[in-house]
Amino acid sequence: MTTPAERRRNLIWGREALEELAQDDTLPVDWRTEAASLYSGYPAPDRLRAAADDDLDELQEEFMTVLLAAKWLFMRVQRHHASTQQRKYSLTVVLRHFL
Repeated sequence: MTTPAERRRNLIWGREALEELAQDDTLPVDWRTEAASLYSGYPAPDRLRAAADDDLDELQEEFMTVLLAAKWLFMRVQRHHASTQQRKYSLTVVLRHFL
């Protein structure tokens, strides 16, 4: 079972992953553009850190479209030929408690 602390941590890591993907020249341009767009619509770090455990469900509902799109992007990047083993592992960890 995913705890609120795990979910919060992975949401924060997801934001950081989007920022990295948006700047990664080894990825297709459309994926970098998608990552940048999702990053701009993602919950702010302060909001993620400040959300009470009970508020995480509401936060996820409010940003569900962005979070689901990020999840699908992370899964595509994991399977991309240019993804390193480290990136594949990092995205596996992020996705473990993401949604």
